[in-house]
Amino acid sequence: MTQIRKFIEWLSFHPTGDEIARALVTDHLAAEGVCSIRFGRINNDDSAIVLGEYGFADAAKWGNRVIPGIEWRNSGAPEVDTITGKNKTRWSSNPQRCVVSLRDRGVIQGHTVVEFANPVNDSDKPRVLDVIEDFCLPIALYISFQNRAPVSTISSINSIKDLRDAGPARLTQRQLLILGGMVESKTNHELAIELGYSVSTIRHETMRIYQALSVSDRKEAAKKALMLSLI
Repeated sequence: MTQIRKFIEWLSFHPTGDEIARALVTDHLAAEGVCSIRFGRINNDDSAIVLGEYGFADAAKWGNRVIPGIEWRNSGAPEVDTITGKNKTRWSSNPQRCVVSLRDRGVIQGHTVVEFANPVNDSDKPRVLDVIEDFCLPIALYISFQNRAPVSTISSINSIKDLRDAGPARLTQRQLLILGGMVESKTNHELAIELGYSVSTIRHETMRIYQALSVSDRKEAAKKALMLSLI
């Protein structure tokens, strides 16, 4: 968990998508034998966009553009059957690749494709997937945030850095102060005393913060605040 926390804190500095993929491969998942990572989102029109990748030889083919659905579905990439559901497991026909779905409230928004230097033993696959999914959770939050950007901006978004510029939640100064307290794990009572508001006001503003950030609790709000550098 400490490693995940450090990863989330690092994300608050807004590294590019490619930098995030490289950090996962070289710093966080090297012990699992990961050699390549690609993650991106699927738009409402079935087009796809790669937000970050590292280690794949065909990076130039997929990066920096919106990929029509007919193109990525017919690309012949081994992970496509897993992404489209034809392959019911998360391990592709290539025994050295797996796919982790990036979800927002249970809805798939995109995917992370992970490649290993060597095939993973069947007995190790559940544990390895658990490790990868822990790191994919913050990425999923980025993807879900992008999905709430205006449709007109989708074609111009090509990196994690663009997510912040695409229209982050507009919070009032008071809400930002309360959000900062959430990050510091302060209670509503503590915030009321510190900021000079009633507890009911803090509670009311907290619900508005949840709505603005599309989260359901204080922990999720704090994570998103750090990742989007809102405080």
